[in-house]
Parts: sequence; C-alpha cells; structure tokens
Amino acid sequence: MAGRVTVRDVARRAEVSTATVSRVVNGTARVAEGTSRRVAAAIDELGYPGGPAAQARTRHVALVVPSITNPFFPELVTGARAALARSGYSLLLVDAEDPEAEARRLARSRLVDGILLVGSHTPRPRRGPGQPRVPVVAIDRTPTSWRAPVVECDSYQGARTVTAHLASTGHSRIAHLAGPAHLDVAARRRRGYRDALRERGLRLDPTWVVRGDFSEESGHRAALRLLEVARPPTAIFAANDLMAVGALAALRGAGVRVPQDMAVAGFDGIRVGRYTLPTLTTYAQPVLDMSRRAVVLLLAAIRDPTGPSAATPPLPGRLVVRESTGGPP
Repeated sequence: MAGRVTVRDVARRAEVSTATVSRVVNGTARVAEGTSRRVAAAIDELGYPGGPAAQARTRHVALVVPSITNPFFPELVTGARAALARSGYSLLLVDAEDPEAEARRLARSRLVDGILLVGSHTPRPRRGPGQPRVPVVAIDRTPTSWRAPVVECDSYQGARTVTAHLASTGHSRIAHLAGPAHLDVAARRRRGYRDALRERGLRLDPTWVVRGDFSEESGHRAALRLLEVARPPTAIFAANDLMAVGALAALRGAGVRVPQDMAVAGFDGIRVGRYTLPTLTTYAQPVLDMSRRAVVLLLAAIRDPTGPSAATPPLPGRLVVRESTGGPP
C-alpha cells in the first residue's frame, strides 16, 4: 500500500470503526476476540506503524537464527549484543527451525521492539500476511516472507576469490560443495565459483558440484562422493566452513592427503578453521561489521518505522590462506 498507513486504512481493511481499532491497539476496552483478531491481521497486512509494538518499547531485540550449532551465528551475537548495549537494548537469541515463522510470532507477541533475522532456511518457508508488526533487518540471507533490508558479505565475489586462489596454486579440476538450493547466498557462491572457472578457461564437470546443507555431515558425504567420480577433482571449494571441516575429516579417513592430494577451502572464517588438521583456508566474512551495521539499521527503523530503508551494499570479506591449500602453518 502506497503512503503512510493510517488508522482509517486499518479500520477499512478489518471492516470495523476507527474507535474499535484504537481500542485494540491501546487496550483501553474489551473487544470481541474475533474482531480483535481481524484488526490484528489488518495491522500486520498493512504494516500499520501505530500497532501495539509502537506504543511501548520493551528495549529488547531478538536475533533469530536457524541453528546455534553453526559457529557463524554465535559470532553474530558478539557484535550485535555490544552494539545494542550501547543504546540500552538487550539481545534475545532465538534458535528456530523456521526462523521466518518464529520472527512473525515474535512480532505478534510484543516481546521485542525489533528483529535481526537469519532466515530463508526452510525449503518452503511459510508465507505470512504482509509485513511484520515490528522492524526487521535480515543478515546474510534475503527473507522469503516479506521485504527487509539485508546486511551481507559479498558472497559472489568471495566465491570468485577462493576459486581463483585454488586455480592460482595449479588446480584445474576444482569441485564445489554447494549450499542449499533455496538459499540465495548459496546461489551467489555457486555463481561466483562458476564464473571464476569460466574466466580462466577451466572446465566445469557437473560431477564436481555436490550439494550439501551447510552441515559437517553433508560436507563429509559430499567429499566421499567426489572421490568416487570417474575423474576426481584435485581441489574442493566448500560453500561454508562447516562443510569444509566435514570434507577434511572424510579425506583424512580415506587416506587422502590435504593439500598434497586434494586442496580444500571454505567460506565464513569461523574460528575452528584455525585449529583443524590441516588448518583451513577460507573467505572470512566481516561478521562484527555485519552485525553492527544491522543493529544501526534496526535501531533507526525502531525510532522511525515509516522512514526510508537505507541501501545496504554487500560488505567485502578477505581471503585467509592456510595449510589446507598449501599456505603457511
């Protein structure tokens, strides 16, 4: 809906009077349950800035992630918590199988003033009606349920950089452990990998691209599968560090030496990569900068829900060369 949403717009959508909308929003009088639900749905659908969440601040912000077992997400907490504390806000960490559905539930609950979301993790995310009731800023992945500013690393350029590094060390048969097909961030990393090969005139064998789910287990399975193809690759670029860690374990168990027989590189820059055997080459995301930028955008939206969304160009990361591709110990 164009322009600022008013109480009259909500009343028209819910087919009630403006006085009824005010009673629901402010809780000044009892309203029939069915009517209250209708008004709440209209507020969500239209993105009415005068909804209950705008009436009183909780001074809480939620960070909703698909899995706290992935070390990348707790590192987001470090930066976000410090940035929020400086503005007098507390951070609630929420681990959810369906982050976008959980974000919508939190928005309805009035428990938080805003949400930092790492979403789009389910193959078919549930679509809710309209924009959530509180401001949302996405990190790393574009939400599929609604529009929100996204703070992310330049995954495409990072993947090109890692693939180019592998090629520069003499590898021409470079495989890719791809991320989930429904994630835009995984698609950008796969595209960067493909373009880097094309730019160098290197062949892309379809059997060298194996899809995983960003877990160590899927990286382990994918690496073993690559060893069985007719013409195995000599290097692996994994779309995240956890899959690379799983690949290292699989290769070690199969008696494949890294990097002498097979080089391995990942993406994310999680701390465990410093301590794998061998240590892991990776493209390190600027996690602290990402979390701080997301907090700045979110706090601005909390202060002015009707303000324009700031442009958020992708942030550059950096290549960290370690032993798994022949770098220094």
